[in-house]
Amino acid sequence: MSWDVFIMRFPPDAVAVDEIADDWEPPSLGSGRDVRAVLAEVLPGIEYSESGWGDYEGLGFSISTPVNEADDAPVAGVSLFIHGDSEAAAHAALAVADALKARAFDTGSGEFLTADSTQSAFDAWRAYRDRVLDQRGP
Repeated sequence: MSWDVFIMRFPPDAVAVDEIADDWEPPSLGSGRDVRAVLAEVLPGIEYSESGWGDYEGLGFSISTPVNEADDAPVAGVSLFIHGDSEAAAHAALAVADALKARAFDTGSGEFLTADSTQSAFDAWRAYRDRVLDQRGP
């Protein structure tokens, strides 16, 4: 079970996703090459498979992210599939968004992440994950 965070250059004045116009077109985060370079800078040691999936191992967490656009193709958004229990995961998600000059959206809560909300959003996901796993049993 992963904590899913989506990064895009959402309109800066939008407080919620439902405030974004239906015909809005997201600006590019950069080319595939540029986005992978930013991820490599923020997540040192990230490794990409031939299919374009990047895998990063942090202290107590991991991030998988598909960035399979061609080197020169524009990238509209980046998905982060976060596993683990370390609070550092929340900071890593926000660091990726900041480095891409974009905003992070927590798909679980339906809210944008900020420096003030990132930790509580991660804690809420972790509590949800633990409840679901406890219900499934051994």
